Amino acid sequence: MNEPPSASTERAARLFVSDAIRGSALGLLIGGGVCLFFGFTLLVDPPGSVSSDEAEFWRAWDHVFRWSLRIIGVGFLVVAALAGMGKRVSMLLAAIVEVVFALLMLVMMVEWTIEARVDGTWEYSVMLLILLAVISLSGARRSWELYNAARPAVVPMPDEDS
Repeated sequence: MNEPPSASTERAARLFVSDAIRGSALGLLIGGGVCLFFGFTLLVDPPGSVSSDEAEFWRAWDHVFRWSLRIIGVGFLVVAALAGMGKRVSMLLAAIVEVVFALLMLVMMVEWTIEARVDGTWEYSVMLLILLAVISLSGARRSWELYNAARPAVVPMPDEDS
């Protein structure tokens, strides 16, 4: 027979999920630090073979990427703080921030590839962007799983007929 889980089993499961959420805080903190580091240090450099008018276009894209990394970095830090407190909503926000970061990595990959092709070269750091996007999507999936695992238990309502 299927017996309902005991209160101690449910409590143990909740503590496990809460600990897992708290354990995510360090990774999110590191992600925020990395985003902020590159958001402030990423070079703004147009391809060398373009005119000065075209160079402004490339500089504008680099500024968009720098500011995006800064905003995402702050998002990671906020989510890390919430995760450190064991808040369930932190995992939903982490999944969102991680997906946005992965999308940014894909857009940067396309832009860096086009920029390198304009110069007639290949940008090897594009492979790093692909790796970061894959890692971020994996983290988003894990955050989503923790968010769902921390869902409040549904207590069955007694039948009115009994």
